[in-house]
Amino acid sequence: MPNSFIFAGFFQPEGGYGNVKTCANCSKSYSLPVLKTELTSMKKLIVCILCLASTPLFAQIRLGIQGSFSSVNTWQTDGIGGLPTLANTWQLNAFQAGIFVEYDLGYSGFVLQPGLVYAQNGTHWANALGFQNTSSYQIGADTTTLRINSIRLPINILYKYEINSKWKVFVGVGPYIAKNLGGTEKGVYTSFDNNTGAESFVPINNTLKINSNQSYSISGNSNVTAFDFGMDILLGFSYKKFDVSASWNRGFTTIYHTAYVNLGNQFWNFTVGYTILGHKRKPKL
Repeated sequence: MPNSFIFAGFFQPEGGYGNVKTCANCSKSYSLPVLKTELTSMKKLIVCILCLASTPLFAQIRLGIQGSFSSVNTWQTDGIGGLPTLANTWQLNAFQAGIFVEYDLGYSGFVLQPGLVYAQNGTHWANALGFQNTSSYQIGADTTTLRINSIRLPINILYKYEINSKWKVFVGVGPYIAKNLGGTEKGVYTSFDNNTGAESFVPINNTLKINSNQSYSISGNSNVTAFDFGMDILLGFSYKKFDVSASWNRGFTTIYHTAYVNLGNQFWNFTVGYTILGHKRKPKL
């Protein structure tokens, strides 16, 4: 019976046991005693994990989920020194969602809170006065929406003040690092001829490329850097297992640039978190 299994109880292999399963074309056999040994090892592993989770180190750790409504925008600097950018930016509505971990730093009230979130950033921006071409007396202006998707790792230090057994207030600050995954730049480029009064429109529908090259959306070339670094400042309150906070965040790096302007992240997050594992640390006796 090639390439098939023979089970004890239906067929009895030579020199085998009544509880042995063998393969007809190989010399390996798997017995119930081996299975029992594996189950025993798994039980020991589970017991070890439970014991470890009951140690003071893990008793100070909490795991939670969080979601944020984000009002995102960008700061800007001149791409050409000494000349105005002639660009305006407006907020976009966005979101972020992910998990967080809290670790009590002793009994001081300070808490280390790293997180891992999927986040959206970007801006609605326009070159308000346009790019002037004096030789042809034409003015060109683009209006686009820039949306950037990223994975962000914030690492905050919080100070939590306990009002009573249910309520706390907290403040915090910390850095973040983000890996940009891509995104889109969509809008329209408008050209106006001062001689004839004619207007022309070119749609822009670009997929962001991950690199630090200069962007020129009208040619289909929109780029965003691979990483962003920044910091956030937050203020909030806790009620039982819920956390509610508002944070202001600013990136330190230029994530998008043209010949005329450099853009970097600047945004607000309004966040609700819920602790799903762990408990608050009991006060020191």
